[in-house]
Amino acid sequence: MPVNTTLADTSNGLLLSTVILYALAMLCYASDFAFARHRVLAGVAGAAAPDLAAADLAAAGLAAAPELVTAGAGGRSAPAKRAAANGSLRANAALSANGALPADAGPLSNGARPSVAAVGPAAGPAGDAPASRWPSGFWLRLGFGLTCTGAVLHLLAILTRGLSEGRVPWGNMYEFIGAFTCMAVLVLIAASVWYRAYYMGLFVLLPVVFALGIALTVIYTPAGSLVPALQSYWIAIHVTAMIVAIGLFIFGAVVTTLYLLADRSQRRLAAGQSSWSAGIWEHLPVPAILDRLSYRSVLFGFPVWTFGVMAGAIWADHAWGRYWGWDPKETWSFITWVVYAMFLHARATAGWRGRRAGWIHLAAFSCLMFNVIGVNLWITGLHSYAGMS
Repeated sequence: MPVNTTLADTSNGLLLSTVILYALAMLCYASDFAFARHRVLAGVAGAAAPDLAAADLAAAGLAAAPELVTAGAGGRSAPAKRAAANGSLRANAALSANGALPADAGPLSNGARPSVAAVGPAAGPAGDAPASRWPSGFWLRLGFGLTCTGAVLHLLAILTRGLSEGRVPWGNMYEFIGAFTCMAVLVLIAASVWYRAYYMGLFVLLPVVFALGIALTVIYTPAGSLVPALQSYWIAIHVTAMIVAIGLFIFGAVVTTLYLLADRSQRRLAAGQSSWSAGIWEHLPVPAILDRLSYRSVLFGFPVWTFGVMAGAIWADHAWGRYWGWDPKETWSFITWVVYAMFLHARATAGWRGRRAGWIHLAAFSCLMFNVIGVNLWITGLHSYAGMS
């Protein structure tokens, strides 16, 4: 069918507006880090999913210590402040038993203790009402509001692009990047509300804005019809599954990167060395909590990726008469699947949890990015129809 140029131009304008809103949201999140009064975030232990933080703190012997539970994302409770002043050594020792800190970790150089996320609904002293699941503080609320508004415009940009072409709007690399970055933002919003992980906004939006900027300026592809190889209902099954999985994997990779950096910073401080990023990690949960959050994102994304690979094999049989032919895209999809499976296995093995599993996670994400971008740029195969040369 002919392309509706009006809707196509509307889609381009909406996507550009989306990038602007995401960039403004990043500034708000950064301002929250810079200007908001110091606090220990309620972290990733959402009211409906308390086991995320509870498992780590219970194993560390901290679940029953009310002075280590914050009053919410807006500030420390009075008991938490007393714990920060005279309880850091005990907190560090307990966290060390759970693998979050080295055994000899002491208080931070400025006298503060490492951040501890709240267990379940953030609660203050006995009798206080649980903290709200929603963000607190002007900058955090504004950043989250801009993120949600940007996500709505992002979805509308994808919808109008599809309507202008009369098909699912992920037939080339430009459309594919727009789709999986949208999924990454939706995962961010869901994690922010479910696990109160609003602190992830700045870090997840950074690669999203960069990818959308490249898509709009370097690899933009005008609206048009699908190439014959993609004219199948399987594109709505196979590619959609890949988009969902990639969005989850992007979120998980960002969290893992934060985990590795936070863990390194705490180890340097424990050894009496300086850390330029120590102030940032005081606004984040302890590394053990970040580790579990990244693990959960892969735990959700891996089955979806597996389904996507299987759907692609069935589609290949319909299109080319064979399920698997070791085409470069197929090969790297399988390599990505194997390395993510290695991460899940390492994460379930006591001796490989933590930093070792984190590096495997980043290796898997590198394979994913090469599969998504590198194969389309540098390798010719049966999947070389993404609108890039």
